[in-house]
Amino acid sequence: MSFQKISIYILLPFWILFPAEKMYAQEQQLPTIIQIEDGLSQIKINTMMDFLLDTAAILSIEDIQKPENQQRFQKVTDSHILYDYYDSYIWIKLTVQNKQQSFDKSWYFESWGFDIKNISFYFPNPDGSFEIYEAGFELPFRDRSIQHKNFNYFLDLRPGEQKTFYLRVQRTYNLEFSFHLRTNDRFLSHSLNEYFLLGIYYGVLILILIFNLYLFFKLKDLLYLYFPGLILSYIWFSLGRDGLGFQYFWPNAPWLNQFNNQYVIEFFIIVATLLFSNRFVQKYTKSDRVVKFTNGAILLKLVFFVNQLFFFELHYTSYLVITILILLIPFIFGLRELLKEEIHSWSYIFAYACLFLIITYTYSRSIELFDNPVLNWYLVYPVIFIEMILFSFSIFNQIKFLQSEFVRANTEKTLVLEKNNQLTLELNSKLKEKVKARTEKIERMAADLAQKNDELVATNQKLEELNKKVTEMNMLLQENNEELKSSVEETTKSLALMKGLGFEEFKKVFPDKDTCLQFLAELKWKNGFHCKKCEYNKFQETSNFSKRCKNCNYLESPTVDTLFHKLKFPIEKAFYILYLSNRKDVDLTLNELSEILELRRETCWAFKNKIAQAMEKIDHNKDLSGWESLALVHLE
Repeated sequence: MSFQKISIYILLPFWILFPAEKMYAQEQQLPTIIQIEDGLSQIKINTMMDFLLDTAAILSIEDIQKPENQQRFQKVTDSHILYDYYDSYIWIKLTVQNKQQSFDKSWYFESWGFDIKNISFYFPNPDGSFEIYEAGFELPFRDRSIQHKNFNYFLDLRPGEQKTFYLRVQRTYNLEFSFHLRTNDRFLSHSLNEYFLLGIYYGVLILILIFNLYLFFKLKDLLYLYFPGLILSYIWFSLGRDGLGFQYFWPNAPWLNQFNNQYVIEFFIIVATLLFSNRFVQKYTKSDRVVKFTNGAILLKLVFFVNQLFFFELHYTSYLVITILILLIPFIFGLRELLKEEIHSWSYIFAYACLFLIITYTYSRSIELFDNPVLNWYLVYPVIFIEMILFSFSIFNQIKFLQSEFVRANTEKTLVLEKNNQLTLELNSKLKEKVKARTEKIERMAADLAQKNDELVATNQKLEELNKKVTEMNMLLQENNEELKSSVEETTKSLALMKGLGFEEFKKVFPDKDTCLQFLAELKWKNGFHCKKCEYNKFQETSNFSKRCKNCNYLESPTVDTLFHKLKFPIEKAFYILYLSNRKDVDLTLNELSEILELRRETCWAFKNKIAQAMEKIDHNKDLSGWESLALVHLE
């Protein structure tokens, strides 16, 4: 018996029990049909469709409709459809049957996910052909049939109708799809809610951005420039992640979507964070170590960024670990410096923790905390929101800390000034006592001289009566007169040299230029600062005790509009000349003054003449006014 006959006898019972048509029907998979019942307004259809993998990218819609290709469709069992074949096309068959009775509802198909590379929707026409609508982040946004950041298509499915739609999808990574059918009112409600929440998110970020830019222009501190840089990086990251950037900012330039590469955005976020963090720490404590680690981290990050884009691309896990270490090292050393100064900024620490969470979650796309892929995708937004709020709290706490330090410094400065004033009063009191004692001594000597003169007159009268002793008495009187003359000259010289406080003693009160400028500034602005240009009363202290107007940026020196304006010799010597000019008991000659101050005689004369003009201008009274009142006289 031949082999063919044996085969026929073996298979004959199966042919009788299972006809060929039935066996073929079992091998052919029935299509999945989505049924729209009354009362429904939304259906999640991720696993209610069939798919076909087109690895060669050669199938057209006509090829797909052929029976042999229809048999190749498989049921979708997972939201990812496939976990590989990223560059291949996936055909998706969507069969929908409308069993609703109401004609007032329109149904839409929505595919969430801005970063789908290419998605083509095939809409069936009555003649059996298909209308194609193409979209994707590589195609212009204006080509979409519905101008929405997601991919939405009108189904035009009336009650009692059943239609089969096809999608051809190409992705770039292991994308978790989210397909929905929604009614028109549910679609509008869902879209408005989504755009409303995104508007709040971007609105708060923009408000924080504007506030920090205002602080930068007012305070000229780079801290308030680095933080807006970080905010702008997050806004750029978010616009590229949710598709609003493509919809509103570059709809006709899809090539810009390539700049939303996670490596590019993440590089700017990390660099901005490192610069902001370094400046934040430096405002509390000056640390060269933190600066070096920050600069090193930025350079190292740049090297890995260039390598990842143009050379050997590391696995995302390795790259993630390296990135976190690059961020962690400067952060740890900065935190250590803050702890040394007993600064406990918990908001700063938790903000960094949010940054680590964002980077980890962004790179690890396989992490799915929720069953909803939309929630998984948008999870980073509230974390970014919290990070910005925490960093803002850190800035507010730092401003409060710096204000407290400023108040403390002013208090210490006030105490020092009070102590200096007390010392000055004590010195003036002692000086007055010494001058009074010397004056009383000279007056006693003058009285003694007057008494002796009276005695001499009486003696002369007696000598006139005594002819014999006239010559002898005259000689004695001449000798006495010479001695008295010498004594008077010495007394007069001592009186002339009674100049009060000597230059060396005066230098102890005003030892250098800075002390004089500080005294002059306090004297000039004791009633408050008002700008000469715009009358504004807010200022910034600069070098040499000058004040810069915060409104018009005019810089005013303590010597402007004073007697010391455009002074050509040391101001401490000019102070001493002014001090002496107000004393009635001191009258040094120009030669003596020139020798004491080591200045040219003409220089001393010119400044004394300037003082005389100032006295004449304000009708200065030496008995009633102090010498410092002449310092603020402006002659030019």
